[in-house]
Amino acid sequence: MRLLQLKVMKILTAGLALLAPGLVLAGTPLTLQAADGVSVFGTLTRATADNDKIILLFHQARANRHEYDAVVPQLTNLGFDTLAIDQRSGGELFDGHNQTVAKLGESADYLDAMPDLEAALAWAKAHHYKKIITVGSSYSSALVIVLAAAHSDEISAVASFSPGEYFKDKNLIKNAAAKVRMPFYITTSPDEEAGVTEVLSKSHGDNITRYQPTAGVHGASTLVQSRDPKGYQANLKSFLDFLRPMAAGKHSDDNGMPDSAAGSARQ
Repeated sequence: MRLLQLKVMKILTAGLALLAPGLVLAGTPLTLQAADGVSVFGTLTRATADNDKIILLFHQARANRHEYDAVVPQLTNLGFDTLAIDQRSGGELFDGHNQTVAKLGESADYLDAMPDLEAALAWAKAHHYKKIITVGSSYSSALVIVLAAAHSDEISAVASFSPGEYFKDKNLIKNAAAKVRMPFYITTSPDEEAGVTEVLSKSHGDNITRYQPTAGVHGASTLVQSRDPKGYQANLKSFLDFLRPMAAGKHSDDNGMPDSAAGSARQ
């Protein structure tokens, strides 16, 4: 019996070795500590062992890290580890549970979540990632712009899905956007383009890729088939095309995505 078990293990190990180039390692729960002492819960998904590239994923209002469940495999396929967190401003959208909010007992204001983003960035830096990309959705898409402006030497690129001046200071995000110098991807649904235009009103750098879809929904959910069946294919392709040059030579196909009906434009 013992001999049979060993043979089975060898067969399984050999099979995994064959799959290794495209293998996505299972997500690992993490608990981060924000500077103000709040515990921030997240999931780390590794594309490969000893990776030096990571994408930090931040969700929209009333939501949680599960906003990105369908997107993570696409990102790991490109060769990026991912860390998706539950910010302290969130809830139960997308059939998920926000552990950070649950432990606090209530959802905080949008701007109060800034230390959670800082904690994720600090974790990535402490683990010696050479490329750190930040992705935000709705209110967190505004916060990642502030984060990028404050950490220009530490963040390699930023992606903002449906940003706006969501806070009391109605110049906070446009002023931060004007300071962003790294590759900067920004997009929203067709009916919210005025919000992006406002955010970019002081920004004119050639580092900006503004993608204007023909179909889309609010936030990073525009990348998910179940939430944006009309637009997700083109929108996901556009985002992956933005990320691909930063994947440092790792080959990946287009995952069957068709050419986008709407292009990306430099500001």
